[in-house]
Amino acid sequence: MPSAPLDWHYPRTDLADQILDRLEVGATTALTLFAPRRMGKTEFVVRDLLPMAVERGYIGVYVNFWDRKDDPAESLIHGLNKAAAGLKLTTRLKQTMRRIRGVGFNTPLGGASASLKDTSDSDKLNIIQELFDLLLKEEQNVLLALDEVQHLATASRFEPIVYALRGMIDMNRERVSVLYTGSSRSGLQRLFRRRNAPLFSSSQQIDLPDLGSGYLQHTAQVFHAASHRTLDINACSTAFKAVKRVPYDYRQIIDQLILHGGTDILSITAHYLEEHSQEASYQADWASLKPVDRAVLNFIISANAGVYTAAARAFIAEQLGVEDVDVPTIQNAINRLRRAAHIAPLGQGRYELEDPYFADWIMSGEE
Repeated sequence: MPSAPLDWHYPRTDLADQILDRLEVGATTALTLFAPRRMGKTEFVVRDLLPMAVERGYIGVYVNFWDRKDDPAESLIHGLNKAAAGLKLTTRLKQTMRRIRGVGFNTPLGGASASLKDTSDSDKLNIIQELFDLLLKEEQNVLLALDEVQHLATASRFEPIVYALRGMIDMNRERVSVLYTGSSRSGLQRLFRRRNAPLFSSSQQIDLPDLGSGYLQHTAQVFHAASHRTLDINACSTAFKAVKRVPYDYRQIIDQLILHGGTDILSITAHYLEEHSQEASYQADWASLKPVDRAVLNFIISANAGVYTAAARAFIAEQLGVEDVDVPTIQNAINRLRRAAHIAPLGQGRYELEDPYFADWIMSGEE
C-alpha cells in the first residue's frame, strides 16, 4: 500500500482551544484575529479552529473575501453553501435549498443551477439570508469565520454586504459566534471605525502568536521523513528569524532544500532572500515620500513611543535639520503614510510598519 502523504501542518490546538473558550464564556461573541499575510492565519482557522469547533458541536462556516475580491457577496454565498452541504438536511430543509436560486456550487442536492454572475445584487443578498436562516434552523450554534474581512472596507459598493452581515449577526448573537481575521491593521481599523456601518465595534482584537521552536522541530522532523537528512535546529532558528518568522517563506526554503539536496539551510535562506528582494519596490516607495514622512518612519522604527511626544518631535526635527516640527505636520505625515498602507496604529500614538522587510531596508541605510 502507498504510504500516507507527509503532513507539514503544525497543529495549534492550544490556541484554537483558547479562542473557543473565550467565545463560549459569554464575555464576547466576536473576536478579531490579526496576522500579516503568509503567517499561517488561514491555515490555522481552516485546519485547527473550525475542526475543533465542529467537534464541540458548532456548524463551522469559512468565508474568504479574497477568493472573489470583486464580489464579496459571492464569497459569502459559497462559504454558507459549503457549510450547508456538510449537514444532514431534513426533507423540509432540502426543499428550502431547492428554492434558493444560483447556489449550484457543490450543493448538498447535487446537480446544476444558474450561475451567480447572472444573479442581481439584491437576489444575492436574499440568497445569503436564506442560507443563513437555513443553518440556524439546525439546533447547533454557528461559528462564522470571516477571513480577510478588511477587504469589505475597500469599496463603497460593498456596503450592502456590511449591513447584511451586521443584521444577521446582531439578530442572532445567542446562536452565532464570529471570528474576523485580517492581514492589515490599517484595513481593519478603517472597517472597524466606519461611522455609517460600525459592524465590528464590539469585537475584541487578538494577534496570532508567532510560531516558535515547536514549529521548527516539527518541520525538521517532517523534512527528515521526506529526505532522510537531518537539519541543525539552531541553523533552522537562524533561518526562521532571517525571514521574519514567516512560515510561508520558511516552507519555501525547506522545499528548496528537499529539491536541491544537502542540509545547508543558511545558504539556501541567503539565496532565497536575495532572489525575493524588494529592493526596486522599496526604492520607489522611499523616493515617493516627503522628507517629513521619511523622518516619521525612521522614528517609528527606532523608538517604541508616541509620534506626538516631545522626544518624537525633537527626533523628527533633527532628521529634517530644523529647529522644531509642530504636531499638525506630523499628523499630516501620519495620514499620508496610513493611506499608503505603510504604517498601522498600535494605540497611544504608536505605530508600526506594515512590512517588516521595508523597515529593515530603511534601517540598512540603503535609501
